[in-house]
Amino acid sequence: MIREAAETRGSNEPGMSGNPQTQKEDDSRRAFRPWSWLAWIIGAVSCAALVFVVTHRAEEKEFLKLARTIRPAWLGLALLLQSFTYVTQGLVWRATARAAGHRLTFGDACKLSLASLFADQALPTAGLSGVTVASSALTRLGMSRAGVTWAVLVDLAMYSLAYALCMSVAIAVSVFRHSLPGWIELTMASYILIRLAMAWVMMKLPAGGLKRLRKRLARVRKLAPFMSSLEEVDRKSLREGKVLAEVFALHLATFLLDTTTLWVAVLGLGGTVSPGAVFISFMAATFFRTIGIVPGGLGTFEAASVISLKSMGLPLSMALSATLLFRGFSFWLPMIPGLVCSRRLLGSPRG
Repeated sequence: MIREAAETRGSNEPGMSGNPQTQKEDDSRRAFRPWSWLAWIIGAVSCAALVFVVTHRAEEKEFLKLARTIRPAWLGLALLLQSFTYVTQGLVWRATARAAGHRLTFGDACKLSLASLFADQALPTAGLSGVTVASSALTRLGMSRAGVTWAVLVDLAMYSLAYALCMSVAIAVSVFRHSLPGWIELTMASYILIRLAMAWVMMKLPAGGLKRLRKRLARVRKLAPFMSSLEEVDRKSLREGKVLAEVFALHLATFLLDTTTLWVAVLGLGGTVSPGAVFISFMAATFFRTIGIVPGGLGTFEAASVISLKSMGLPLSMALSATLLFRGFSFWLPMIPGLVCSRRLLGSPRG
């Protein structure tokens, strides 16, 4: 999930332009561009092909056995754990809003989490859609432009740091256990450097550094309003260590909750695998999801997860079933609530 800075609406709302009706029409046109549909089709075909191959390689009786031995209590726990990820992301927005001097209710924070997740998964724009929705919604909820810009930068920077830490731990455990091929570990390690660089740039831009990069980004029409809003950010707020640590911890908790959800899904199917092995598999699948071009890594995440879980000793049928259960909880189930929340948050501005 690569998340980048968003545009700004007119001179006030990041990530949007024009009046609300025009914006909705523009968003609809962007959502239904041929390349967006093509990305969805590629992802769906890839996912279907994976299921077809696995089900034909594994015996049908293995899937029937899994269906009979499934443990509803464990799956209920997996669903509960996954729901907590929306809470942790909501708390990220609440913490950054509080630091910017704005009170964001717990309910609005959770709605914001679901809305940004929906936008990220529905439109393959490298995370830009989610940030755009979040920044627009925060402005409509009464947050200042400078506050929204600061919140977005902190969210992106701390997410990248949490991502880099989790990836580092996964690689270290993989090297110790000889779990993943060396070329995958090396590629993942290279991506850690990219994430660290992203975090550094996000925190350096509003501090007045990287002037040459700032000038180049300001020339990009869609980024120009966002770059101008950097001048309004209070540089002292960038040194709010307590807030940065809180946001970092919340993003870290989200990664751990996702991993635990996948692990519990395996247990619910009667499988036995260590949490460390699942963590390696999840981070490898997340990496391939991140670098993919399809929405939400549809197809690429599933393939990487199944292959890595199989390499950890799980039967192929169980690896596929656990992965599909996890994706059902994390990708498909939140889509409708996310759509509803995005429509409500992007309605009329509040007082």
